[in-house]
Amino acid sequence: MIKFIFIGSAFLLSLALMPIIILFCKKFSLYDYTNARKIHSGNIPRLGGIGITVSFFAASIIFLMQTKEIDLTNYIPILISAFIIFAFAILDDLLNLPAIVKLIVQLVAVSIVTVKGYRFTQIFAWHLPLAFSYILTFCWILGVINAFNLIDGLDGLCSSLSITTITTLGILYTFTHNFESTICFILAASILGFLVFNWPPAKLFMGDNGSQFLGFMIATIPLYTSDEVLEYNKFLIMIILTAFPVFDTIAAIWRRIRDKKSILSPDRSHLHHKLLNLGYTKTNALYTIDFMQILLCAAVLISYFLEKEKGSALLLETLVFITMFFTIIHFTNRKVLMLKNAKNPEEAAKIHAPDDPVTEENAEKEDIRN
Repeated sequence: MIKFIFIGSAFLLSLALMPIIILFCKKFSLYDYTNARKIHSGNIPRLGGIGITVSFFAASIIFLMQTKEIDLTNYIPILISAFIIFAFAILDDLLNLPAIVKLIVQLVAVSIVTVKGYRFTQIFAWHLPLAFSYILTFCWILGVINAFNLIDGLDGLCSSLSITTITTLGILYTFTHNFESTICFILAASILGFLVFNWPPAKLFMGDNGSQFLGFMIATIPLYTSDEVLEYNKFLIMIILTAFPVFDTIAAIWRRIRDKKSILSPDRSHLHHKLLNLGYTKTNALYTIDFMQILLCAAVLISYFLEKEKGSALLLETLVFITMFFTIIHFTNRKVLMLKNAKNPEEAAKIHAPDDPVTEENAEKEDIRN
């Protein structure tokens, strides 16, 4: 019963903080400003991640301190690293830090976690060599942080993907009797308080501080040890749960390398842009992605109750399914663009390139939020 008190408190605190953050942003003009490259209308406050993080830290730290079965010191490395990511992302939201500074900060935060022993230990029955395990985990955390940062381009998208992913992890940890399940639900409740204000049409954006913090938490939560069944498929489970931001980021990097452009250069070819090109409204694009995400989460939960090998087979089939979804959207969008280009070359060109100059700091924020 006491767990539900902390979960509910996290939600209520987050919900209460959001109007305060909106007023603060309006007073000091801390907006996600519109420009020729962005499609959302109006200047929207952009520090909602503060409410998510503060409510999560407040509820989770008190929960950990009062729970005698848990050694709080085990969680200190992740809490410290999460705070580092969050604090410097706020500075980035306010000051537009150089990309190299942001990368260094992320490398430091990720190093703290991996050096303290948080890592993937096996993939299926293969127990990973120690060096490979650390390298894989390091790249995983760094990649997921930035993937969730890049997917934050549509009202409610990053927050809804995060809440479904974290809730699924919480349910899995409940099955394995991990105390981390409560941490997951506290974080999900904190996001839900923000989502009330971020659902389209959004009144508040989370900013880089929110998206990077959520990416970090989603990347590190599965690094806690669990039972044999979950450990067997854990890495594949995380690939599926994070498929939308991770696959979209990989596609963006490949697209820019193929076109001989900087990987920081912007375009309007992310998944949500492609859905808009195909005639989806912003809300319908969000519903479509969220529906697909729920299917992925359901497959993950079902796989836990199967034999390990059968669970792996279901997860691999799910991976093929989501890959096919991305592939179909890609080639359908490509066909639509070819037709548009044949009718109006100038209009089609605008889809691939922004109309305004791009700085290194905002290169990846091709928002289509309301």
